[in-house]
Amino acid sequence: MILSLNEWLSCADPLRSADAIFVLAGRGNRKLYGLELFRQGLAPKILFSVARFEIRRFSKMQLPVSLDRLKIAADVPSPERHHFVWFEGGNVQVAYVRPGRLGTLTEIESLARWLGKNPEIHSLLIISSSPHLRRLRLCCRALVRRPVQFALAAAPDPSSSGATENGQGAVKSRGAALLELVKLALYWVLLTFLRRRNSQT
Repeated sequence: MILSLNEWLSCADPLRSADAIFVLAGRGNRKLYGLELFRQGLAPKILFSVARFEIRRFSKMQLPVSLDRLKIAADVPSPERHHFVWFEGGNVQVAYVRPGRLGTLTEIESLARWLGKNPEIHSLLIISSSPHLRRLRLCCRALVRRPVQFALAAAPDPSSSGATENGQGAVKSRGAALLELVKLALYWVLLTFLRRRNSQT
């Protein structure tokens, strides 16, 4: 049962080339995987969502262009530090993202606005953690208005090399899957309400 639930949540698409790669904030393995695919040439551009707790670690990665973490964090209070960092060729751009109560919702709303300012992007390879993908797909379908082809990819999870002998790995996996299922249901209710409200205005 748990395996099938995890498989259902992880609705990854086959890897394919895109106009750009978008990597959501969160675990460092997401960004490392995004950089790997970028270096493989799956997209000529890459956009990172960088939350406040990631800034130091992110700036120390082998990025396409070196980045000063103070430049990202400047003039923004610590609790509000969330940015989009965009690499294209030898250039890097940093844009502030106003934090919201729901992280994934905030990121995809910000992505939708960013896509509106970058009409040349017609296809996007989006990277996150495996159990997160179905909720991510739900948000993309509900919040991104202009036509963009999305492909979702799951970053390899270094902690999933196998369950521990006493079964703690399986218990942790079960708990994470059930928590994600609850989040998915809440997001579905919220997004359904937002769609209905918008259709009436």
